[in-house]
Amino acid sequence: MKRLAFFVSVLVTFGMAASAAPVTIKYAFWGNPDAIGVEKDIIDAFEATNPDIKVTPVAVAYNDYHAKLLIMIAGGQAPDVMRVDSYFFQDFMKNKALKDITGLIKTNKFDISKLYSVGLQDVQSGGKFYGLPWGTAPLYMFLNKKMFADAGIPLPANNWTYEDLVALSKKLAKGEGENQQWGFGFYLGEINGMLPFVWGAGGDLFDKTRTKFTMNDKAVTDRLDDVLIANVKNNAFTSPFTFQKADDIMRYFSQNKVAMMMGSAATILSLQKIDGCDFAVAPFPGTAKVPAVTVYKSNIVGLSAGTKQEKAAWKFLAYLRGPEGEELYMKAKRMAPTYDDQRYWDLYADTTKPPAKVKEITQEISGKYGRILPLRAGWMEVQTIVMGALQKVVAGQATSAQALTEIAPKVQAVIK
Repeated sequence: MKRLAFFVSVLVTFGMAASAAPVTIKYAFWGNPDAIGVEKDIIDAFEATNPDIKVTPVAVAYNDYHAKLLIMIAGGQAPDVMRVDSYFFQDFMKNKALKDITGLIKTNKFDISKLYSVGLQDVQSGGKFYGLPWGTAPLYMFLNKKMFADAGIPLPANNWTYEDLVALSKKLAKGEGENQQWGFGFYLGEINGMLPFVWGAGGDLFDKTRTKFTMNDKAVTDRLDDVLIANVKNNAFTSPFTFQKADDIMRYFSQNKVAMMMGSAATILSLQKIDGCDFAVAPFPGTAKVPAVTVYKSNIVGLSAGTKQEKAAWKFLAYLRGPEGEELYMKAKRMAPTYDDQRYWDLYADTTKPPAKVKEITQEISGKYGRILPLRAGWMEVQTIVMGALQKVVAGQATSAQALTEIAPKVQAVIK
């Protein structure tokens, strides 16, 4: 009997030890060394309050990240928690890589009410949640206050139009050579920079089902010819051949040579570091019929569809995208606030410096002027084809109608 009691005691002790062993989950994200620092801070803080869960980081440079992630998923090595750029969200959905967490959000009473509503759209498919937003922010229009003041021109209201942009650009443009100034500066990088013009003309990249390419509609191509040809020729807008990177435009903006430009929340931080740079932010100009033309984009952090540690993975995801994780991200200035809460803006940006009322303007864009991208599987391939066609327009090799009609079959082959 004593021997039996001894073995029972050993088994119970062994069982208790086994149950006390921490669960290990993998968390994948992209980023440079600076980005890895704040992720480690979040992991350390989470593990300190959840000693039964260990988080193994899987950090990959952005350019290689999504391809590697898909390889890991195909090989049965998917991380339990993963960040996905919304550009690739539908590709991951097509591969059934992400878990539906709608039930987990409801069961665990995760509060999504303070998250920017536009960001919530980017993490849903078929009305179900497949992740939580990460880095929700618009692409603002930046206004150089000194250039406007020097020209005696008031800043535009938030409900301004494309026609206002053109008229203001013509008034603000002057000089030549080293003394030349432009009204609006842009470059041909991502398609995000062109879609506000497309939307303002009443068009879109695809039809409502996102199965037909529609950017070659006449109203759209006429507007793009005005942007890429007419207003570049008269120097109201910069030439994409003169400025080929966002940093080029931002440098000229800070030197009071470009009066208006498109930029992100990260651009706010960069300009705040430049002494004497006074600027405001506003929505992108639309029309009375189509006011919502400001690109508003989020990314996703979700759970692997095949995770075997759902409870632990959800607990970490909820911490990562809850108030605790958000505060650490803001202190590190890793991304713009995903929550509509002034305290996060106070942590993210220096509110003693321009722009004024950035939280209120962001809120107004989210509610009235913001528009999500028409994302679908094959987005990056479509973007490459379209931007190549627009380069031909800028080079004078084709009109927008000719260039976009020529590529229509290629785009259709990608989205079929």
